[in-house]
Amino acid sequence: MSSEVFYSSLENKRLQSPLNKLKRLFNKCSKNLDFESKQLTAIKTHFGEYGNTAFIKPVYLRPIIDQVMKLQLKPFLVDTNTLYVGMRTNTVDHLHNAALNGFNYSTFQIPVVIADGLRGENTVDVKIENGEILDIAKVASDIYHADAMVVVSHFKGHELSGIGGAIKNLSMGCASRQGKLIMHSTSKPVVNTDKCTSCGLCAENCAADAILLEPKARITDKCTGCTRCVAVCPESTIEIDWNESSENTQKKMAEYAKAVHSLFPNRIFFINIITDVAPTCDCFPANDQSVCPDIGFLSSTDPVAADKASYDLVAKNSKGGQDPFSRIYTEIDPLIQLKHAEKISLGSLNYDLKTVK
Repeated sequence: MSSEVFYSSLENKRLQSPLNKLKRLFNKCSKNLDFESKQLTAIKTHFGEYGNTAFIKPVYLRPIIDQVMKLQLKPFLVDTNTLYVGMRTNTVDHLHNAALNGFNYSTFQIPVVIADGLRGENTVDVKIENGEILDIAKVASDIYHADAMVVVSHFKGHELSGIGGAIKNLSMGCASRQGKLIMHSTSKPVVNTDKCTSCGLCAENCAADAILLEPKARITDKCTGCTRCVAVCPESTIEIDWNESSENTQKKMAEYAKAVHSLFPNRIFFINIITDVAPTCDCFPANDQSVCPDIGFLSSTDPVAADKASYDLVAKNSKGGQDPFSRIYTEIDPLIQLKHAEKISLGSLNYDLKTVK
């Protein structure tokens, strides 16, 4: 069965504002959903690592926020802390990073929330229906407690999953730090003893009493994988073993996306922004040139169809009409996440693309 995907090109012969196109795409999806007045509505996006310039332009969020408010909902912008050490590792630095990139209250007049707590520790277990690899998803608590969600994703390449769009934003983007570790790795964090100063902060902050000082820090088998130690280490000494395969990571992403999606029955939809399509994630503090011309926007209540349509549009508009991501990442099949998501009944790879002018 095909899912509806609404598409608006950036081709603009009548010089109408792209912001109005986003409003129309929003309305195509929202009119059939069960939003209710005063619901706390998460607008999930990605604030971009400072130094990156390919992330979603904040101005594109303005019409989406306006439409949410017209429905008498209570919107807030939301993202989660990162697993890696950077400017988005903890809430204090993350909010500073968001403000520098234009995502702040003065720009939008709505709150900006980091959903998994000060150091990524606030998490809720959510059962994954039909999961083949995982049974439970570790979801950021403020996303779990929201009433509704609009997922606004920058469609781009990704060095581990081939592509990043709605599925990645719904999974990696909504997981707590512990959840991100589960998707990226099969093992606990490791200590780089050459950099460790034996300050003891990691041991003091370990909820599982899993870190010993001998005199350098050592993580024992009692580790539960919460990764709080990664966030508190002042020397960035504790590191992630990024050892999970692309195939398994993509399947875990699909299963996490299924868990988060289940929290908002008929109260969630997806908008993909297909501009500045960089070959790598917006988590990098820099970006390469786009792999294709700017294409436009699409919306759907089906995240699988939204990402498949985005993928096909990028391929169609790229040089030679071929998928640029498979050319860049020759050993990665970026469709694994979408095929697995369809298999576990998150959405459909088949879609009916409807142009909205």
